[in-house]
Amino acid sequence: MNMKRATATGDITTQDAILHAVTLTPAAAASTVTVRAGGSGGTVILTLAAPASGNSSVVSGLRVPCADGIHVTLSGTSAEASVVYS
Repeated sequence: MNMKRATATGDITTQDAILHAVTLTPAAAASTVTVRAGGSGGTVILTLAAPASGNSSVVSGLRVPCADGIHVTLSGTSAEASVVYS
């Protein structure tokens, strides 16, 4: 298993992978993360939202195959997303 933290939009990996979990941690602004398989133009796997200064949003227990990698689009000032994959 691998875990990567993202503080901006970008690729988590460009290799075939299996998505296991995503955590979105907001800061002072409401935040969202959109996770895609296959890069920035790929298939949307999930979208999470969290309110400003609120609790983290977590999705775990996944086993989603992601051909050609995992990409996250992150919005919200100082938001962070953590992605667990293999």
